[in-house]
Amino acid sequence: MGGTALQCKDDPVDPAPSNPQTLCSGTFSDGTSINVANPQPLAEVPLPEQSFCDFHTFAWNQFLYLTQTVQDPNDPVTPSKPRFLSYAPWYNMLQPDGSPRPGAFPGGVTTLQVSHLDQKQAGSGQDELVDVAGNTVLYDLRFNQTMYDFIAGGTYYTQAGYDAFCQPTDPSQPFTLCGNTTQIWMPWGTSTDLGSMELKSAWRQFPGNDCPSTQMYCAGSNLGLVALHIAQKTPTHGEWVWASFEHVANTPDCAAGSSSPIAPLSPLGSPWAFFNPSTAPASVMETKTCGVVPGNAQCNLDPKVGTGFQQVNICRTDALPAGGASAANCAVVGSSTSDPNANSGGNVSCLNATLRPQLAGIWGNYQLVGTLWTKGTQAPDQDFWIDIFQSPKQGVPEKTAVGFPNLANTALETYLQIGSTAYDPNGSGLSNANKAGCFGCHNPVAQDTATDLSHFPSKFDDLTEPRVPSKP
Repeated sequence: MGGTALQCKDDPVDPAPSNPQTLCSGTFSDGTSINVANPQPLAEVPLPEQSFCDFHTFAWNQFLYLTQTVQDPNDPVTPSKPRFLSYAPWYNMLQPDGSPRPGAFPGGVTTLQVSHLDQKQAGSGQDELVDVAGNTVLYDLRFNQTMYDFIAGGTYYTQAGYDAFCQPTDPSQPFTLCGNTTQIWMPWGTSTDLGSMELKSAWRQFPGNDCPSTQMYCAGSNLGLVALHIAQKTPTHGEWVWASFEHVANTPDCAAGSSSPIAPLSPLGSPWAFFNPSTAPASVMETKTCGVVPGNAQCNLDPKVGTGFQQVNICRTDALPAGGASAANCAVVGSSTSDPNANSGGNVSCLNATLRPQLAGIWGNYQLVGTLWTKGTQAPDQDFWIDIFQSPKQGVPEKTAVGFPNLANTALETYLQIGSTAYDPNGSGLSNANKAGCFGCHNPVAQDTATDLSHFPSKFDDLTEPRVPSKP
């Protein structure tokens, strides 16, 4: 870490992008640039180059578009809101067995409703994330019109309808393989029309109705946005493109020398949301390093206590490099054996440092923490398998995860971070030692709870067993 990689003569290097993308600071390899004042949605990562920098720039472009303020006629409570909150919530699209077909997109009221939010994290641990104030983080899941129309317009909007296609081998058990191994391929759009999109967001609760609206986006006065995960299927990336954003005051980095080191206060001068310096060992604050492995377990610990959950200090293991928009961070390079992810960490740091100051208000307090896809292109209606994360499949392409192969959001996949093995909820089969990341759980295997890398079928259970008790 921090060393200089030497280039060997026999080290293959992909052709470096040509100008005008000499720096990863908002310009795509096709010569177009992000329009911060008026961002437009992109249906595809710009062709033909699709450099690594292009994917991270694509992620930022989509975030800017999705957080633009719109007037939503389907929200009688908060009609002026970020665009992504005008998309269809999962409970508008998925219905109990025997229900009529959902109405036209977005299927009803789009108001963020606590009674329909989820408080369980990804992973087999079914853990919860508790902030420094002792409140549990809640999660929302939404779909764009392309995906909504496909699910609601077909027969997959009820458990019975989905199971009729899937034919699960054991319907009583979760993660059961489908008897029908054919995937339900989500629509991938065209070069100009958006393909399927899923938006998962994480929300801190403020029971005192004191959400700090000058620092973060607040839905009303009691919910504050701390993370947004964007997954989008495109014509050339059937594995979907995954991008994750976080509020800058969520957590510090686990190791010193990175972009957001351990400190008494967050970069905003406010308390951290999920790290409490007063409960951290003195050595952690002195060395700016928080251990996450057995024998030195100080952060990212098991949050379970009895039948409930407690606050534990959280830090980021897959940290971005310090230096902001430095020449080294902004350099656009090709993928090589010595640098397979083509300076992705540096490029994201450069984009964050370049774009965040251009944003007015609270949106400048959010940052991209990583983007994930597979190298090369992948047909949107063909099977494949991803090296490291899945077992080989005969007769289908082997793909390699790139960009941020172990992408994890500290508010969405808190306990599934690479290298964080002091608490490893998924066990040896999907260990944080080497298999942390989106593709560990989102993979091309047809199950009763997943298809085409989407977990939308897993939400059917929440129709009958809500994970957050209904509140007035």
